[in-house]
Amino acid sequence: MQRAIIVDDEPLSVNRLKRLLEESGKIDICGTFLHPLDAIDYVRENPIDIAFLDIFMPDMNGILLSGMLRKQDEAIGVVFVTGYDDYAIDAFEMSAIDYLLKPVTAQRLAITLSKLEMM
Repeated sequence: MQRAIIVDDEPLSVNRLKRLLEESGKIDICGTFLHPLDAIDYVRENPIDIAFLDIFMPDMNGILLSGMLRKQDEAIGVVFVTGYDDYAIDAFEMSAIDYLLKPVTAQRLAITLSKLEMM
């Protein structure tokens, strides 16, 4: 089972995504973070396979956060989860596995999980 974190400044979004991922039975959620800096600290000490990242957050955006996480471990897969479709090109230039628009549905998440199985 792949180990993942969720980083999003909106608690409702975190809870929804966490529930959907847990229901899939394919992802082990190791941590959820409302602040990007907390996620960086966690990844320094704990190996993960995937980071589900919001794009817009107060301290730093998800694009910058993905780069910082990959400095810790370049093998970390990144899935962006956002309410904005404007940053999809930037996300894929960062080698994102997928780009999910909020609100995330179980059907759309299933496509992402299929991509993750190929990692």
